[in-house]
Amino acid sequence: MSMFPVMQQQQLDVARTRFAQGEPLPEALLPDGLARSWERSRRAGVQPWQAPQYDIAQRPHNVREQPDDRRLYQSVHEEIEQLWSAFGGPAWTIFCANPQGVIVHARHSPSCDDAVLRPIVTGRRMAERDIGTTAPSCVLSDGCEATVQGNQHYLRAFAQIFCLSVPLWGTEGQVIGALDITGRGQRDAGLLQEHFRQAALSAEHRLFATLRHCHLLAVQHDPRWLATPLAGMLAVDEDGGLRAASRVARRMLGLPVQGAVSTWTLEQLFEDALPAQQRRLLQPAHHAQRLARADGSHLWVQHLRAPLRGVAAAARLQAHPGVPAPARAVGPAPGDGDLQEHTLRAIVQALGERDGNIAATARQLGISRTTLYAKLRRARDAGLLPG
Repeated sequence: MSMFPVMQQQQLDVARTRFAQGEPLPEALLPDGLARSWERSRRAGVQPWQAPQYDIAQRPHNVREQPDDRRLYQSVHEEIEQLWSAFGGPAWTIFCANPQGVIVHARHSPSCDDAVLRPIVTGRRMAERDIGTTAPSCVLSDGCEATVQGNQHYLRAFAQIFCLSVPLWGTEGQVIGALDITGRGQRDAGLLQEHFRQAALSAEHRLFATLRHCHLLAVQHDPRWLATPLAGMLAVDEDGGLRAASRVARRMLGLPVQGAVSTWTLEQLFEDALPAQQRRLLQPAHHAQRLARADGSHLWVQHLRAPLRGVAAAARLQAHPGVPAPARAVGPAPGDGDLQEHTLRAIVQALGERDGNIAATARQLGISRTTLYAKLRRARDAGLLPG
């Protein structure tokens, strides 16, 4: 079944041939972002009739050697697994690419034998100079969600391919990757967008959890959303200086969309709050505070986690071994068994400090609830936690 009316498919096919010969694109034939991608593909010398040339930018085992790629992988791995369980299939793949278009993690069916989809694996590069217009290339160039269907692709080889991507945002409001679903056939683009947006927000929260030496705060106008990906995230130094803010938090607080936010303090952000409320912002609490804003609105602020040091940091790092560990004093190294027990005791202690609240403990440690449950089962088996 065609993705577009036959007439539109034919128009795109004819326009692609003429465009490759140097003619301009007809106005309004493609969305602006895709038209710009066609221009970049043509300038790179890509020919519409050529076969896809996926460049092997890095070997799979080397992709996550760089700290940024490692953090990106840690942020999206679980989200990709959840998306795959909902939308995966033999003729589909879900993956994440870094700002250079290199895939840091990909999921597809072992039975996939599609010549276009099978090469989409960890370490390959999805660049316009290699394969022309794709949704990830548009996202990484423009920072906007993109959907590319059928003949909207620059290469004819992708004429039956659907792909949709959303941007992944870093702690300074910059695009750090693209989260994508690509397949042969058709899907409900609106439905996919909603799910992938939520996954991107969850990945951003995971990224903030890797900021070990600061307080993490959640902000929202509606307190029911504080424990969801819809909450904004703030990373704050012990002196109240703002270290990082998520895209959602930046919008809520009127901060710059991109760039560092280190010139701001909590006192400036919540200058209309009572002094006692300001003092409690960096204190562990079981309940969120409702703070007044100068425009008459209110924000709920929840302290999620204090800076991770010592035992708590070891527990989180054991759960996410790819994150670089802080420097330690030189001394005798514990055995593997001692370190595991030490980690499990730290997790049990963190659970007790949160009165048994699984969700709050997982947020404090920067791990998923699924991971936390697995750790607690080990703690019970080791006799460190009552059954």
